[in-house]
Amino acid sequence: MVLGERLTQHFRGAIAYGLFKGLRLNEKQVWGPGDLAPKLLGLYEKEVLESIASGRGRWDCGINLGAGDGYYGVGLLRSGMVQRSICFEQNAEGQAAIKVCAEANSMADHISILGQAEANFLDLPELQQVNLARCLIVIDIEGAEFALLNAGLLDRLRPAEIIIELHGGLFPKDPNIEARLLNLLQERFDCELLTMGTRDLSGIPEVARFNDSDRWLLCSEGRPFQMRWVHCRPRQAEI
Repeated sequence: MVLGERLTQHFRGAIAYGLFKGLRLNEKQVWGPGDLAPKLLGLYEKEVLESIASGRGRWDCGINLGAGDGYYGVGLLRSGMVQRSICFEQNAEGQAAIKVCAEANSMADHISILGQAEANFLDLPELQQVNLARCLIVIDIEGAEFALLNAGLLDRLRPAEIIIELHGGLFPKDPNIEARLLNLLQERFDCELLTMGTRDLSGIPEVARFNDSDRWLLCSEGRPFQMRWVHCRPRQAEI
């Protein structure tokens, strides 16, 4: 956290590299304050950002389930990847943080902030004008994805593009929990698995004078296990 505060001062609170460059982050992060440094350096969930960047221009709306502090909900707007954002966040402090982040980035008029996403979230009034075929959905709900994403909801989501953070490691007594969800997804989408890989700091001169230990700490997202995501794209024959 000390390193994150140091970089926050240096970059004046804005992400310096990557897809979300220029996005102003809240100095006090409600969710994952230790992630501030990799976010500012454009390294946080780099695999996801690169996968999103490959689809530039495809979406009108971004929907973020488990929106935290607004990293994706506001970041997709600020980067021009979407024109409207709908954020679901069950934590009241997180909802307030998303609002602050949206206002700091002049995006408050383009974002809706809602509570926890239930299985019928597509029926909410805020989503009635959303064209799922022009929508990117990012889901990071700390293991609740396995209960929420049942066959019925996934059938309704088939026109959309979806990125899901997989938390199978939180369920050691059920080693097949990810495989079951992946089977449901692969029956309906073209799926690409993304796995957290290496981080290269050589192109970031601002950290060249940090000692070795601190430089590698700047890359850490504090994960309890190697994270994976699945990027689900609509099948071309169904578009």
